Amino acid sequence: MPHFICTTCGTQQAESDNPPADCAICQDERQYVGWGGQQWTSLDELRQSHQITVRLEELGLYGIGLEPSFAIGQRALLVSPEILT
Repeated sequence: MPHFICTTCGTQQAESDNPPADCAICQDERQYVGWGGQQWTSLDELRQSHQITVRLEELGLYGIGLEPSFAIGQRALLVSPEILT
């Protein structure tokens, strides 16, 4: 069973046979949901069209994200412990 992923906010849902009726994050009135309504994907589908990227932003700071951008375009930042000492 897949873990469905909301294409609007990028939140992964609990494992299930069918996509959820809605996304708890996107039910918040402040969250934008497109005219097409709630859409879902899976990790396997994302792997076919997106790649993980790791970029050196500056000495000791790495940006980790997806290309092309997905959902709200979030990324993680990794601070190398060598620069903290």
